[in-house]
Amino acid sequence: MKKRLKIPWPEQWRRQTRLPASGNNLIYTPKDFIISFTLYIVTVIACMLLRFLDETEDTSYVAMLFLTDVFLTAVLTDGYLFSILCAILGVFSVDYIFTEPYWHISFTLAGFPLTFLVMMTISILAGALASRAKQMEATQRQMIREKMRGNLLRGMGHDIRTPLTGIIGATDVLLKQDETLTPQQRRELLQSINEEAKWLMRVSENLLSITRIDGENAGVKKTPELVEEIIEGAVSKFLRHYQGIAVQVHLPEEPMLVPMDPLLMQQVLFNLMENAARHGETVKQIDIFLYQEEDKAILEVADDGVGIAHSRLEHLFDGTLHPEEGREDARRDMGIGLSVCRTIVVAHGGSITASNQKNGGALFRIALPMEKEETHEN
Repeated sequence: MKKRLKIPWPEQWRRQTRLPASGNNLIYTPKDFIISFTLYIVTVIACMLLRFLDETEDTSYVAMLFLTDVFLTAVLTDGYLFSILCAILGVFSVDYIFTEPYWHISFTLAGFPLTFLVMMTISILAGALASRAKQMEATQRQMIREKMRGNLLRGMGHDIRTPLTGIIGATDVLLKQDETLTPQQRRELLQSINEEAKWLMRVSENLLSITRIDGENAGVKKTPELVEEIIEGAVSKFLRHYQGIAVQVHLPEEPMLVPMDPLLMQQVLFNLMENAARHGETVKQIDIFLYQEEDKAILEVADDGVGIAHSRLEHLFDGTLHPEEGREDARRDMGIGLSVCRTIVVAHGGSITASNQKNGGALFRIALPMEKEETHEN
């Protein structure tokens, strides 16, 4: 994948100001002004340089270059404001700088009013269409986020309600039939309450992880962190709950610093290991790999269990999975932990995928950008 240039714009330069009675279309930011002005100056210099080098003094390319300037401005800025201003300024620049008589307004010459009216119309339409396409893409992303958030909340409601029902049932038995219960039955009920309470704690941790993220594209607070320390914290937490499963960590020779929220990424690794322990059935060992691939930090969590059913791979991260029939833990965890993983990873500008290994077992792969990316405004 080709690396994109990221400019760390100061927060005050990205602050949006919407013009009165303009809805969401006319937006001003200092960042957009700098981008538009820079593109305009580059276009003017390029046209003047080409005119200087062209002995025939043919300026037919000028209009196309300014149309390109309008299109790029529309793509790189928010709303319609700067693309429309760029279109108007471009039309006057073509007439004033690059049409004889040079450095004079010549709209009164025969044919020029119609020519420049057509050019201005095309420029404004190109800018408006490009801006509209950006808005539609942002709207689509927002709809996907809302759908995913709804799935997460519905799943969380299920995961919370089920253990609460178990706790209430067990406590009712203890309160109403305590005198008739044997010590073994009483211990089993208390153990059930303890397990349900621990499960509620895990659900609440996932819920808190989601609340730390303002939105899937809204950036989390990332600071350069040693990934090795994040892995160590997640593994220690996992082993406290699942002592019968071995965890092997495979690290590179050189330490890796990656911008991330340490608590959120630790929750991702814990969720992936817990998913292997709960659903891998025959899992005896989990392997965690860390390495660099181009400009990405790669984290892989692999297990030696039964793997993932192909019918479930497609919806593994969207929170819509239903419990598998015939499983002892089918009443819990409809893939919500994995949905939280995807939400956190995407908020970091990364990606997460799942697959089955050739030798058996599941493999989860996380790719995170090594450099801090600019937070995008919707």
